[in-house]
Amino acid sequence: MKRIKSSIALLLALIMLLSAFSGGAGAAASHFSSDAYATIVTASDFQASGTQASDRFEKILTLMKNDGMQTPCSVLVGGDYTKILFDYASPYIVLIRNRLLSVYPDAKENSVVCIQGNHDNPVAGFAGTGLYDMGAYYLYCLNEDAFPWNQHLRTETGVRSSAEELKKSLDKVITANDGRPVVIMTHVPLHHSSRSGFGDNRYASLIFNVINKAAEQLDIVFIFGHNHSGTFDDYIGGSVNFMAPGETIRIPLADKMGEDCYTEETLNFTYTNCGYVGYANNSETETSTGKLTVGAIQLEKDKLVFVRYAEDGFLRSDTVSRINAGTYDSKVSFDEPIASNLSLWKTEEKIIKAVFRFLNSINIITFR
Repeated sequence: MKRIKSSIALLLALIMLLSAFSGGAGAAASHFSSDAYATIVTASDFQASGTQASDRFEKILTLMKNDGMQTPCSVLVGGDYTKILFDYASPYIVLIRNRLLSVYPDAKENSVVCIQGNHDNPVAGFAGTGLYDMGAYYLYCLNEDAFPWNQHLRTETGVRSSAEELKKSLDKVITANDGRPVVIMTHVPLHHSSRSGFGDNRYASLIFNVINKAAEQLDIVFIFGHNHSGTFDDYIGGSVNFMAPGETIRIPLADKMGEDCYTEETLNFTYTNCGYVGYANNSETETSTGKLTVGAIQLEKDKLVFVRYAEDGFLRSDTVSRINAGTYDSKVSFDEPIASNLSLWKTEEKIIKAVFRFLNSINIITFR
């Protein structure tokens, strides 16, 4: 009997010990690291009727919060906001900010940074092309005017000028010996796809070459939207594209257009789409996904962690080691909202919010 009791006691002790190491029976590990000093949320292409896309954005954000994601220091939105309202994005910028605050009341609405997509008319709320010090990281916005779609209809001069300005900004960061990560956000991607066959991103090599050279010394993340996957991106994952430094990427040739007109280059930086929120074209296959997602980039001292969620929860997580390990800034906010015309944007915001309040009061449409 004593041996039986001793065995039971030993078994219970082992169970308690295992529970202590595993966090308890049934406890789920968080996909978000407690070591992150800042988190950046990414999304793009909110092209859906009414508030469907912003509803989806809020739902996915809530799932991420429930799984342990800290309040994001920034929400980066990579263009294309609506199929209606004459491609006027301002109401949807306000909607996205409202949905962020509904999930994270302690977030700053001005932490939502939006750039222009090819379906968007220019509005005051868009960030202008250029480099911004975001405290915990640098952000370079490359807008539609600087890196447009349908580049076969345009000359090389504009994109070449944009590449030169981008190089100047990245050189400043390098010269300052500032090892904080740099996120480059644009709407149009760099990689070759069937859209490249008719020159959609014909001069992408000019931008790629600048970034890839700078990424020998900087931790750079390139995020984009636009393609909605489809057959365009099935070969790199469909609606969720993630490529780490060291992988091979196809870059369009500037002097030729066609299905096979590309050069293969080795990435020195991380390349991923923002996360399509409105719609995606492709179907689920063994090698690609058609899921609509929101992404998060967690900044840690020695690595960058990329987490992706869909409406049904966690989808995937990827980690990239930093070449500037240990270099960080714990500041997670910036002093002024980013807008191409700040005074006009503040006026627009007041009017749009008043209209939303009115529509909500008469229960015609809910614009939270």
